[in-house]
Amino acid sequence: MSGDYITGTAHAATLSSAMNDFHEALTFRWRELVVQRIQAVEDFPTRVRRSVSAANHVPLWDHLSAPAVHHLRGAGGGCAYVAWVEGGQEGSLGGVTCDGKTGVTDEEGVEVMGPNGRMETVPPFIECGMGQILGEVENWAWGEREYTYYELPLFDTQDMGAINDAYDTFIAVGGQLGLEAGSGSGSDVGSFTPVSERELVGKAEDLSGARAQGQDWWAGWTGLAASRAKAGFFDSVTPTTNNQSGMVGCLANLYAARGAIIEKGRNDSLYWIQWATKSLKETQAISTDLVAGWKVMQGIGSAIAISGGWTVAGGAIGASIALVGFCGENLLPSVKTEGYAHDLVAVVEKLNTKVTELNTELDTMETEYTGEVNNLQSTVFGIHSFNLELYDLTQNNPGGDDHGADDYTANVENILKIGQTCYEAGEFYDGLWPRIAQTSDADAHLTDKDGAATAGDTALLELRTMFEGFVKTACGRYLVAGDQTVAAAEDYAQVESDQQGAYERIMDDWEEAGVGDHDSSLNPGQEADATDRGDYDPYADHPALGGADPGAATGDGEDYETDADTPN
Repeated sequence: MSGDYITGTAHAATLSSAMNDFHEALTFRWRELVVQRIQAVEDFPTRVRRSVSAANHVPLWDHLSAPAVHHLRGAGGGCAYVAWVEGGQEGSLGGVTCDGKTGVTDEEGVEVMGPNGRMETVPPFIECGMGQILGEVENWAWGEREYTYYELPLFDTQDMGAINDAYDTFIAVGGQLGLEAGSGSGSDVGSFTPVSERELVGKAEDLSGARAQGQDWWAGWTGLAASRAKAGFFDSVTPTTNNQSGMVGCLANLYAARGAIIEKGRNDSLYWIQWATKSLKETQAISTDLVAGWKVMQGIGSAIAISGGWTVAGGAIGASIALVGFCGENLLPSVKTEGYAHDLVAVVEKLNTKVTELNTELDTMETEYTGEVNNLQSTVFGIHSFNLELYDLTQNNPGGDDHGADDYTANVENILKIGQTCYEAGEFYDGLWPRIAQTSDADAHLTDKDGAATAGDTALLELRTMFEGFVKTACGRYLVAGDQTVAAAEDYAQVESDQQGAYERIMDDWEEAGVGDHDSSLNPGQEADATDRGDYDPYADHPALGGADPGAATGDGEDYETDADTPN
């Protein structure tokens, strides 16, 4: 489920190596330009973007003086340094020596008119200064290299593999919760197992209809409902599963967005450096892996429309949202290239302009990313706990409100089937939360170009932790619901003697099969307790399933209550 991206956790070193290639190519091309301009008796550039001050200014050899002109273009055979440049700069500059011949044979020299209109003496030999100028070119090129390097978005230490792994985990967990790739999803997301074949979804569907066993019985004998008329545990199963699957799908999309920002910054920086290097010297050896082009990035807000919440998937269980692949076509839909330029100043200017534009684009992406994280946070804060982590059965008397006071009956075999399904659902959840916890391996890598966690990154980690808490709470409540159901069935079988045989037979089967022997590292009772979700205020018109109205996602419009809500 991943696209192509730059791996490694020392990207600044990669950029530095690429900039060294650029420096070498710029030095080569600049020396050619200097020789060309000197031969044409023209001035040449000594800087493009680098700063120049008295501290780093070095007086140059006067190549326009009469002795210099005679040396460079006279009958003395020319300058060895010029020949070295025109011959392709083979070997090092330090290995070149020049005798400084001017072509003058008179040991006393000759008087000629200099470029300033004054007479100058040209001796047979001079101290050639071309080596000094060509040596300074390397320093000028290094100054340009440093100027550009310190403007680059580094994205140095982020481990894209860790972020990709977290993304894959969220997609996999979402699939078990019934998540579906909705309209507009990337083709690189892959496909899910049909909902009908997802075991946890099947358990949720079975439990969401369990109220048909008789609400009176559940309220009378267990803590799974506090009222015979209002919503209880089973009514919370569908909205909880739907909202959890929608939330984890959004988490996957947001991790993909962070990854796409990192990839855009890394790839495009490297591309423009390599473009500039090859523009200056097409034969320059490149020490870094070549990238195909600069990547076009889709607006994050349009690719990840979190503010609209999520809808129910094709079946009754599971959310459907537009999912984006990791560094895939939704966020990074195309790669473009640029034809090489050749003018030295134009190349350096364009490189710096592209780096500036990239930084501006990255800043915009960071703002959009943070906005979408805030949208998810607002959406989740608008969903009632009942619709996110199951009904809080811990607020009720676990033994019910009044055994047998009403004239109702139940079938122990059916009741224990429901208890077994609660256990199985809880055990499934017990396998989900450690996987979610493992995504913390990516925490340190959710950062911006400078390696700092943004407000969006911090909020996203809080949402991930919150989601882990919802899953743990649901796990605990399923397991506690199973315990209460079994205890109630035992009590009921003692009152209804015709149910005792069925109870004992099923318990023997369970003991042999290990049903109910949940070996969780969690404390189910502790995790099932009432949760403190801070100072959030669910709002009635928010777009996600269920919203601020407990039980609204069941379609019956009922609210709910626990014993804690009932007046004494």
